[in-house]
Amino acid sequence: MRYLIAALTPDLDAKVHRRFGGAEYYIVIDSELTELSFITGKGEDQPTHGIGRFLHMGIERVIVGNIGPNAFRQIRQVGWSMYSCHGMTVREAVEKVENGSIPPLKAPTMKVSVHSDRNKSKRKKHKDGGKGLRPRSPKIIKGVNHA
Repeated sequence: MRYLIAALTPDLDAKVHRRFGGAEYYIVIDSELTELSFITGKGEDQPTHGIGRFLHMGIERVIVGNIGPNAFRQIRQVGWSMYSCHGMTVREAVEKVENGSIPPLKAPTMKVSVHSDRNKSKRKKHKDGGKGLRPRSPKIIKGVNHA
């Protein structure tokens, strides 16, 4: 089984990145944790990621912290299973998915993509009434598939 994992750093003890599209690194690894490669990610401030560059790698499962609707749709269309392993290391996540402790996601864990027009246009004023604006954070759907 081959995995694509969104990670903070390029190693097995790295934490799974909190958001698929914003990962600093992607790790492609087999279920025995022996065959491994690292791919530089886009990072938080970059445009959308796209999964096209991973299609030729034989991936069957994707491990993320959270995933928005656009990435979820793209990954589901190619037939890969997705697993939310927020706060775990890459090593822990693969082991837990392999032993069946983590069920596959049935829906995105975020309501909107951080790249959607809806998310970019919603701004709110600072509490002090100043004119500074800041973007809203994407909403996380808690408890998806973890009942």
